[in-house]
This record gives sequence, C-alpha cells and structure tokens, in this order.
Amino acid sequence: MKPLFLSLRSTTLLAVISACWLWPAGWAVAQDIQELITDVRKDYAVERRDLMAEALQLTAKERTAFLPVYERYWVEREKLGDELVKLVLEYSDAYPNVSEAQAAQMLKDYTALESKLADLRTAQFKNAAKTLPASKALRYAQLENRMDLVLRRQLASAIPLLPIEGKLTGEATAALLAAEGEPGGAAVQTYELTATVIAMDRASRKLTLLGPDGIKQTVTVGPEAVNFDQIQVDDQLKVTLAEALVVSVANESEPPSDAAAGLVALAPLGAKPEGLVAKTVQVTARVTALDREARKATLQFEDGTTRTVTVRRDVDLSQRNIGDRLVLRLTEAVAIEVKKP
Repeated sequence: MKPLFLSLRSTTLLAVISACWLWPAGWAVAQDIQELITDVRKDYAVERRDLMAEALQLTAKERTAFLPVYERYWVEREKLGDELVKLVLEYSDAYPNVSEAQAAQMLKDYTALESKLADLRTAQFKNAAKTLPASKALRYAQLENRMDLVLRRQLASAIPLLPIEGKLTGEATAALLAAEGEPGGAAVQTYELTATVIAMDRASRKLTLLGPDGIKQTVTVGPEAVNFDQIQVDDQLKVTLAEALVVSVANESEPPSDAAAGLVALAPLGAKPEGLVAKTVQVTARVTALDREARKATLQFEDGTTRTVTVRRDVDLSQRNIGDRLVLRLTEAVAIEVKKP
C-alpha cells in the first residue's frame, strides 16, 4: 500500500478548489465550479473514515471508540471547509483587482479560520489519546499533519499571490555608456516581459499591467500607439521597460541638457515602438571632497546626504574641483507592443 499521504483522496477537494485559480479572472462559471466542489466533498465524506481506519489498523473495540470521535471532528472540519470555500470564491471574484478594504477583510477572515482550525485539531488530538493506545494516537496525529501539508501545498501553489503596485521586471539586460575621457555617463537597464492587462482607462490612455510575478504597474500609452483601441482587459501584451541613470557635470551657468537623458533612454528600445511613455527625475550633487590619488569623490546631495564614489581612470581629475556640480537623471521608459504574443 502507498503511504497514506499519497494514497488518501483527502487531497481531492482542495486540488479541485486550487485548480479553479487557473481559470481567467471573473469566473463566469463560478456556479458550476461550486457544484463540482460540492460533489467532490460528498465523495470524500464517504471514503475518508474507512481509509483512516485502515491506516490505523483499528481493532473492533478501537473502531467503536474512535470513529464517533473522528466523525464529530470532521463535522466541524466541514464547517470550516465551507468557510474556506466561501473565502476562496470571494478572492477569485475580486482577483486581480482586490481593493485594500477587501484584502483587509480577507486577511481577517483567513486568520480567524487558521485559529479555529488550530483549536479544533488540538482538541481532536486530545480526544484521540483518550480512545486509542498512545502509539496509534500519535500515528493518527502524524497522518493528520501529512494530509494537511499536502492540502496546504496544493492550495498555496495554485492560488496566485495578491497583486501589488510596483515596477514590472522581466528578463534583464544592462549596458554602461560613457565617452572616453568625459566625466559621467549612463547606466541602462532594460527589461522585457509579457504582461496581462487587468484594468484600463481609455479616456486617459492608461493601462494597468500585471506581470507573471504578481507585480502590477499602471502606464500611459502615447498617441503613437495606433492600435490602443484594440486592447481589452485580459489581453497579454509584450512590454519593454528601460531605466537609464545619466550622470553629467554642469557649470553653474550651463543648465544640463535634456537631450542626453532622452537619447540614452530610447536607444535600448530599438526602433520606434507602437507606444511609449517616459519620465525623468533629476537631482543634483556637489563635490565636497576629492582624493585624486585614490580617485575618490565625495558627493553631497540636495537632502544633505553624502556618498563617496570611485571615478573612472580615463577621466582627468586635474580638471575637476571641489564645488563642481553633478546632475543625475533617472529616466524611465516603457515601450508597449500592442499585439498579442
């Protein structure tokens, strides 16, 4: 006979529940899924008692004493199962656009379920010890733990994590752009991924994209994206994101050029994309200390913080002085190919 945690059909219920998470958001057939879950639970209720009795090798006397206790326990477990199914279906109805208020309530409900289950299991193990020899009571507790581990693993692996706001990331490439002998330069990081549209505002041309890691980001698609009107919620889009950090030295009377940042940000994206949004954040820093021999410069930023950096060897530090002003620009660009992969 296979080990109980592999052969028992106790995994069936939550396996079916878990499989539901692979369905598209919205669940137009949620009622059918609910009926399927109900049927599976009924089938399992018929078999679970005999399977447990076999695994514990109960004598006739032990069966008479233990199985009623086990039955009462599973009546209570079924009640918790009802609450779990309700919570799972609520999550599926809201996913992926779960509000903060919904998330707070679901967390409250989930932690309450966990507490109830822990109390119920503790009481059941104590009752088992009163009706079975210590060895079989311990074996029973081990079997319950194994079954629960299987159930939890299936459920956890199938339910997608709650999406949160952040920056989409995917397959990354990096490049360092610098002119020989010129201070400063640019570091470019590019990400490519496929993301799902989970919300959109056509009037403002904004899309909320969900990456495969559960991170979502709202981007604006420019008028260059002529196929924007064809996009629908649940569509998958090919997305390229680029971040460029441009560092340049500027004189007091010479404002930094915006062209450099834009050029570096767009270059990794290749040809003109169908949709692009870019934004630039700029900060300045002053050189407060300079060690030409060690090629170290200490920078003080606008907020008063300082940082010591290493200067490239091809830059002539004899031309640099304390008080020089550095400009740092972070440009973010998002290119969207409005086309299903």
